[in-house]
Amino acid sequence: MGVTVNDLLQLPSFRGAEVLTVKINLNRTVSSLSVLEVSNVDFLSTIIQSVQEEWYAEELVISSFYSIRDSVEQQCKTIQHLHDLGELGLILYYVGIVLPEIPEEVLQLADSQGFIIICMPKNDYSLRYNEVIYEVMEAIVSNQAVNDQFVKETLEKVSLLPEHLQSVEITLKMLSDRLKANIVLTNSSFDIVNQVMWPRNSSLDVWQVIQEFSHGHLNKEKGKLELQRSDLTCVVEYKSIQQKNGEQLLLFVIKENTPLPAKTIEKISEVVQVAINLWGNKHDEVSEYALVKAIINDESDKMRRLANMLNIDVSAIQMMWLIYINDVSEEKKIRGELEDQLSKYYQTRVIQCIDHCMIVLLGNGLHKLNEFEIATEFIETTNYFSQISEVVYSPKMKNTKAVRQMYQLVNQVGKKVHTIYPMRKLFTAAELRSMKRAIDLSKQGEEMIEESLSVIEPISNDKESLNTLMAFLLDANGSFDECGKNLFIHKNTVKYRIKKISELIGNDVTLYSEFYDVYMACMIYRLING
Repeated sequence: MGVTVNDLLQLPSFRGAEVLTVKINLNRTVSSLSVLEVSNVDFLSTIIQSVQEEWYAEELVISSFYSIRDSVEQQCKTIQHLHDLGELGLILYYVGIVLPEIPEEVLQLADSQGFIIICMPKNDYSLRYNEVIYEVMEAIVSNQAVNDQFVKETLEKVSLLPEHLQSVEITLKMLSDRLKANIVLTNSSFDIVNQVMWPRNSSLDVWQVIQEFSHGHLNKEKGKLELQRSDLTCVVEYKSIQQKNGEQLLLFVIKENTPLPAKTIEKISEVVQVAINLWGNKHDEVSEYALVKAIINDESDKMRRLANMLNIDVSAIQMMWLIYINDVSEEKKIRGELEDQLSKYYQTRVIQCIDHCMIVLLGNGLHKLNEFEIATEFIETTNYFSQISEVVYSPKMKNTKAVRQMYQLVNQVGKKVHTIYPMRKLFTAAELRSMKRAIDLSKQGEEMIEESLSVIEPISNDKESLNTLMAFLLDANGSFDECGKNLFIHKNTVKYRIKKISELIGNDVTLYSEFYDVYMACMIYRLING
């Protein structure tokens, strides 16, 4: 068992600190600590596009929220952002000095997400970050010796992550962070399948190191070599790992300067062997399916290797469709139909089904047609309409990170999409983002819900007006004609009702500049009323 939040709260530097949210999570393990220097999520999301986001499981963050001290909205966005990155919680300094108080909206959001907020003693100018940093890291390091529970603990930690993050590469990242070592998986030909560097920005050429090592060690189950060059001293150890199909992988642990104990190498290989059994079926498989899995599981090196071997230019991917199907037995037929239709419009096409989701990656367009119309054409002409529960159309994919984030976003919204839009099957990426925002707002407590719904409060007791408004904005996408058909009334009746509703709520919902708050209120209304 590692160091828990409860253990850390007993340290002298935490004296007087108060846990404000999810006290039931205090038995969660902490493995690292970082300082949030820039707490404005807008900066993080727009400026640092090139920095690859990792999953920061078991990490606590220190901040004072100084740069966002005047914005409750930004504070909520930051809490959500940290939670989405897998952060365990926040240690908040200088409350009463920087922040007068921690807003109730922030606490309610953190509580709803299982995100821990620890408030350091209020109104205390003498607090110093370095005291907590020193004591926490000392406790973590002294507790990181590899013990008999190491294998069980490591695998349990991965198993507690969201399903899409339970992967071999995430397991390797956890091992690398714990042992401060480079960890590499190769196939039997020494082609790298996964590599995790320590530190992450290390320039060590592990491929070259493995090539040097491979001479003379090809026929052994395990081996060890000390490399000493003018620019490098490291210990390389390897052990063979068996896949379920009987094929061999090679696990390399490369530790600079100091070797790891033999027992540790055995424990690492045991963890990786179980991870391969659980999450790495045909881990070195070369296929489009493996490529798509690597993209959505954030296995970057594996993705690049597979794309190169399959001669697929992943940088050309500009469009993604996610098609959720009810019956996977129809998967091949739906995929064939998609292939026939999309081959007319895109040169690059990768279509694979993972669980019940058909992931369609498209690029190198052969046309100048409106791409949304292509998605509309498919949903209107498919022979398998009844087998499709939803289609998400997502253009302008900048890179594979954007693909992964959209896939995760759709999974986060989940079946609530049908609560908000019970009559539709085709959705845009922008609509998914709005739905996620509505879901987040609906979790921030009664006060936030009441504020969000206040814009439609003037018609809250008029069921006909409420139904018309929601049918117009959500089901008919602002079309009088479509709304009339859905409600079985003439479109002029819809126009009359919408005009009357707009006057009552003080927002003309036919104008883009005025309808968004009403649109958001309608989504939240359906979320909480089913």
